[in-house]
Amino acid sequence: MVKLLKWFFIGSLAFIVLSNIWIVGSTRQGIIKDSRALLEAEVGLVFGTSQHQIKGGSNPFFAHRVESARELLQTGKVERLILSGSKDSIYYDEAEAMKSALIAQGISGEILLLDKHGNRTIESLTRLKDVYGYEQCVLITQEYHAYRCLFIAQKLGLSAQCYVAKTPDRKDHYRALLRELLARAKAVIDLYILSEIDS
Repeated sequence: MVKLLKWFFIGSLAFIVLSNIWIVGSTRQGIIKDSRALLEAEVGLVFGTSQHQIKGGSNPFFAHRVESARELLQTGKVERLILSGSKDSIYYDEAEAMKSALIAQGISGEILLLDKHGNRTIESLTRLKDVYGYEQCVLITQEYHAYRCLFIAQKLGLSAQCYVAKTPDRKDHYRALLRELLARAKAVIDLYILSEIDS
């Protein structure tokens, strides 16, 4: 039993490492850090996150995504935004929070579409294509998350680039980065083993 558990652990670790290598290696070209290098698209998809940290205070991940989204609108790289996030209650609505923040920065609410069913990255991207009808887009999130977003987008047949928002100090957010390493492995399982979406 101990030997079996040992090999299961080694196999799981190898799968996680190989999944991360595959996802990062196959999507690297779509990661854009300078907005001037982006191809223009009709729509940008902003992935939701909490406006506040668990311990209180504003969430820098949220603030940087909103800022990057505003920049793309004002420079004409995208014409409108889909704000996709989860809604647990009237008190927690990621899409509405992003809309409020963008309007406060001078963006018209008329070009903001709210997707309140984006509970997972795969759901946000699937709905972008199947519900809103877009096949070309600019994705907006932090770099650590961008690789998985593009990996799923490629599987869906979307033509996408990802404009990376500023990432807060990695020392302060190592848990999010660790979760992403595991999430990439789960994405491979979802897409190629469980076949959650069709290409």
